[in-house]
Amino acid sequence: MAKREIIAMGAPVSIAAAEGESDKGPRTFSSTFYTGGAMNINGWDLPVVVDLAGLKAGNVLVANLDHDSTKRVGNFEVVNDGKLLVANGKATAATAARDEVVNSAANGYQWQASLEVNPGKVETLAKGKMAVVNGQEITGPAYITRTGTLKGFGFVSHGADDNTTATIAASAASSKKVKVMEPKCKEWIEAMGFDVDTISDEQREGLVANFKGQQKKPGKISGDANPFEARKIEAKRKQDIRECADRVIELRNSDLDEIEAIEKMVEHAIEAKMDTRDFRLELTDAIAIPRGQTVMAKTRDRGLTNEVIEAAICQAGKMPGYEDLFNDQVLQAAHTRFKGRIGLNQIFMLAAESNGYRGDYASKVTVEVQNAAFGMAGRNIAASGMSTIAIPTILSNTANKFLMVGWNAIDMTPLRIAKIRSVNDFKQITTVSLTGDLQFEKVGAGGEIKHGTLGEQSYNNQADTYAKMLAITRKDIINDDLGALTSVPQRLGRGAALKLNDIFWTAFLDNASTSWFDSTNNNVNTGVADMTIGGLAATETIFMNQTDYDGKPLGSQPAILLVPTALKSSARTLMASELVIDGTATGLQGNKNPFAGRFRVESSPYMSNSAYTGYSAAAWYMLADPEDLPFIEIAALYGRVEPVVETADAAFNVLGVEMRGYSDVGVAKQEKKAGVRADGGSS
Repeated sequence: MAKREIIAMGAPVSIAAAEGESDKGPRTFSSTFYTGGAMNINGWDLPVVVDLAGLKAGNVLVANLDHDSTKRVGNFEVVNDGKLLVANGKATAATAARDEVVNSAANGYQWQASLEVNPGKVETLAKGKMAVVNGQEITGPAYITRTGTLKGFGFVSHGADDNTTATIAASAASSKKVKVMEPKCKEWIEAMGFDVDTISDEQREGLVANFKGQQKKPGKISGDANPFEARKIEAKRKQDIRECADRVIELRNSDLDEIEAIEKMVEHAIEAKMDTRDFRLELTDAIAIPRGQTVMAKTRDRGLTNEVIEAAICQAGKMPGYEDLFNDQVLQAAHTRFKGRIGLNQIFMLAAESNGYRGDYASKVTVEVQNAAFGMAGRNIAASGMSTIAIPTILSNTANKFLMVGWNAIDMTPLRIAKIRSVNDFKQITTVSLTGDLQFEKVGAGGEIKHGTLGEQSYNNQADTYAKMLAITRKDIINDDLGALTSVPQRLGRGAALKLNDIFWTAFLDNASTSWFDSTNNNVNTGVADMTIGGLAATETIFMNQTDYDGKPLGSQPAILLVPTALKSSARTLMASELVIDGTATGLQGNKNPFAGRFRVESSPYMSNSAYTGYSAAAWYMLADPEDLPFIEIAALYGRVEPVVETADAAFNVLGVEMRGYSDVGVAKQEKKAGVRADGGSS
């Protein structure tokens, strides 16, 4: 994807004289410069949608000419209601660019506004996939900028949408001049949903001016109307209606059917220019909420499942790649129901209600609600049928997803250089060396096949349990801290990965107590052993010259270069370079790198950490493929190296949820002949 830092979108812009000022005073400008849909933008290979929920405004919003920061026109404020952006500002810059914009508009020139956004996180919506953004259904392929910063906009001749035109209105009239309201003006204002007898003087001025401006032909500043206030009032009306609907949905824990019905009412109220008060009354009547009373939760959330809540938690917790963990239907249901704002209290309340809880619906979870959520019967439990929401399942599944986020954030070199051995219990296991007498022999005339013998060398390993317990505390629940549900298991996952690395590198690097690398084992290089072509050649020679316990060539090939952090760049360069430069060579020499692409480079900061016996910033290792001849092995119960998180309700009379993370692993060296240690010297 080739993209620019600035996203440009065309939209109409209106320019007017400042309220109460002469034609020579600062002009105001106004534009609904983004309506939330997909736009074709230069520099982007797919249509782009700016998610307004993740868009923040810069500290100073600047309008310029043709996106040139040196051609300043003025500053503006923005109204973001989650569905569109409305700009309202003044052309106050003392520049020739400001004069060009204002004077051209006065002469009838139609400007367009072109949005400027610095995108942050950008997601790709695959072809045929659908997502709801800014209240609209977007079908891929497209890019969605989930986060970004609004920097301003530019006055341009042609924006990304050539179908838009500018409506140039006149300046707003002073309230002192509005003595008697014309009947047509009054009718127009009332049709927009405003009561002319109750609106403020400031609103009255703006609406009257806007009405007069619409009676003029576009393209001329006449000094009588300004759409600034009308646009601001209209954006506020839409925002209030939206917030009113969202509050009702959240308080009632509305199911999908009810959400759909409420959304249709919102659309109707906006189109019909209904004010917030009338919308609230209509909504109250439609869903039969007793006015002036606490909204009671529904007895069953149809269509709400464990998986939908889990997806909502992952959305709210901003889990990386959560879209790949759920199907489109579940993701859409989670977004429609919770809009990325699910809370810890809400999760407990939904589970309690699903189990038949009929208590008082306070805004905070109590011990009684928690017990109901976990299916513990109490005086207010009146369960009927099977519960569709199981909080132990939700917490465990979600916790394990966030656990893996923490696990994957830590260096996982051990998993790439060790053999993973599945064990069924915690008993000590013994592995016989793979270097025994297994060479095939010719079958005699009688068809007798001789028995082979396994090597005399054997190695032990054993899985142990490593664990840690954390909790979602009473404080977390009272504070409605969803982060406790996402960050606690993430920390447990991180802790498990750190422990695996600790026991792995303790075993791998410790040569003092095991004498694993020793001249008698023919698996050390103390001569030309630096990270050069000469060092690689000498170390490979030692590896290839190793023999089995019968004195015959081992036959295994080295596959991995394991290096400390300080040698990582050198090792990768040697593996990537096709040619070499030998400044010390004499006579005819080849310039091809014989080791290009020969080995897989692995590296870990643990190798040079002084906390571990045997650490070194210079020593490195040449290892066989662990699936062929393992130098070191990780024993894992049932083959699972990754940790597991389990959740449990606290004691019956205690508010809180306990989480324990554990992993069942063990580490031990296996084949001495599966690796060679180079001490890093160049002698």
